[in-house]
Amino acid sequence: MSADSLSAVAVETVMMLVGAVLLGFLAGLFAFKVKSRWCPRCGASTDAVPPEGRR
Repeated sequence: MSADSLSAVAVETVMMLVGAVLLGFLAGLFAFKVKSRWCPRCGASTDAVPPEGRR
């Protein structure tokens, strides 16, 4: 293999790693946001519940 083809493989590998890290970071943010919807002690919803009269 020539130096050019090794360089191309290195660039592709780095790009795949960057994409995987970014995807993992975004998945972690989403998981944190979903997890924070419920109280860890009692399990109640932390979102404001609309009054029963307004639907």
